[in-house]
Amino acid sequence: MKYSLFYIFPILIVISCTNTSPDDLVDDTPITTTVKYATNIFPIVESQCLSCHNDNFSSGNNSYSTYAQFRDATENGNVIDRITRSVGDPLLMPQDNQLPQNSINLILQWQADGYLEN
Repeated sequence: MKYSLFYIFPILIVISCTNTSPDDLVDDTPITTTVKYATNIFPIVESQCLSCHNDNFSSGNNSYSTYAQFRDATENGNVIDRITRSVGDPLLMPQDNQLPQNSINLILQWQADGYLEN
């Protein structure tokens, strides 16, 4: 009996992990707090944008290394246009990998909140 639990428990864990659909990973909870660059937006920029848009390598002559740079690119509509394109569109950013909807929603809310820095 002791040995059967030893085998059953890991199997149950593996099964529970494989039954998660991509829809379960999306957080569609409405944003109820004020969105700020340092707290909410910079982590997205850092993980999704800076590998191509930094001061040393500015793809499309766009560096997002600072708050001012990313705010300017968002205010002029370039960032919003690029992140909301459909998968397969050559102008989608990040290329070939659309941001999660909750990240897009945070950026849109940051815009609506007035581009708060801190």
